[in-house]
Amino acid sequence: MNAHAVADMALWFRVQAFLALEARLQDDHHLTDWLALFSDDLRYWMPVVTNRIGRDLGKEISAFGEVAHFDDDKTSLTNRVKRLQTGMAWAETPPSRTRHLISNVEILKVEEDGRLEVRSTFLIYRSHLEYEFETFSGFRHDYLRPHQDEWQIYRRDIILDQSVVTQKNLGIFF
Repeated sequence: MNAHAVADMALWFRVQAFLALEARLQDDHHLTDWLALFSDDLRYWMPVVTNRIGRDLGKEISAFGEVAHFDDDKTSLTNRVKRLQTGMAWAETPPSRTRHLISNVEILKVEEDGRLEVRSTFLIYRSHLEYEFETFSGFRHDYLRPHQDEWQIYRRDIILDQSVVTQKNLGIFF
């Protein structure tokens, strides 16, 4: 195995470990620590996915500026976390139990300044109260930059597999 392949594997492993840490922080309700993984210039975006046919194939995902489930910056994401932490967010009282499974991590691009474009797939299981449970699946594009010997997410695009969200709310994070 050549040195370049070993370096690529080491980078992939560091990214994989970072995404596993992020998932654990969410599942363990350490949302303030989770927020610290995001940069101040964050864009956290989940576009609407529609069903298209014919010549509209390839246009299933809404564009920036169009309708989205989430289009948060660091301030709005922080406000969502603070609201959940008050215990007054009725849709998340008591808090949902989640399990974030992140897989198929691929580093799509490495910039000269160390920034990365990473694609991963997710499966999120959520249970709430006694009889509510649901599953979300899809993929994410994360844009990471080096920050104090670790990574910081400065953009996340979340693409759900389903075009119709049948869940009661999107009160969890992806």
